[in-house]
Amino acid sequence: MFGWIITAAIAVPLIILAVFLFNGKGAFLIAGYNTMSSDKRASYNKLALCRAVGTLLLILSALMFLFPLAMQLDAMWLFWVAFALFMIVTFGFVLYTNISKKFRVVAAPGVRMPLTQGKKVGIAISVGLTVLLLIGLGFMFYYGEKDPVITVHRDSVQISAMYGLTVNFTDISDVLLIEDSMRDIGVGTRTNGYSGAGHALKGNFRSSSQGQVLLFVYASSSPTIQITRSGGVDIFISFRDNETTRNIYTELAAAIS
Repeated sequence: MFGWIITAAIAVPLIILAVFLFNGKGAFLIAGYNTMSSDKRASYNKLALCRAVGTLLLILSALMFLFPLAMQLDAMWLFWVAFALFMIVTFGFVLYTNISKKFRVVAAPGVRMPLTQGKKVGIAISVGLTVLLLIGLGFMFYYGEKDPVITVHRDSVQISAMYGLTVNFTDISDVLLIEDSMRDIGVGTRTNGYSGAGHALKGNFRSSSQGQVLLFVYASSSPTIQITRSGGVDIFISFRDNETTRNIYTELAAAIS
């Protein structure tokens, strides 16, 4: 739900802005256009430009919802499809604004001139930065909410996730399966990590009961694996599916013993 809420919080303002732009309003928000003098601004086809940017924002807002959907379905392929669509739409828009006659301006009656190179660059940079921001947020939410991948090797355990690491068995002094969730154990406060509205937690936290810890947990899910290290902070692991947590514990405990 956190991913959907954050996506909606970003998309809804963009949709509102798109509606204004589609009606020819809010052109001052378009990079480059807002810095022009009134005389120079009047020489551009403002309505066509506003509608094009508004349409772009509507499309990007819709595509944004593919990221939390990919996260919910645990479908990495869908994430890359969304990424590809973002790139195609963005570069297609830049190309369209460069070649379409709709964005040509009237310098004199019956004479139409293309947008200046500076204007084209301004639009491209603005759109590019917006897309990079949205893609970055989408990737962070997807990767942050995704369950960790635990791989037990002959002499180590590899945790593949945000803030992941590999721990040698020689550094592990004990492995426990605690029947409580991390929320019951005591999450504490985040010091350097990811917190998905208190559910998916990854990274460094200072637990109210355990001190400094490294978490790869779904906070409300139980049981929880505790890996006690002789040369580092304790690691806690749990999955949305409690059977997965138990199976990983069994495999890890058997490998260490």
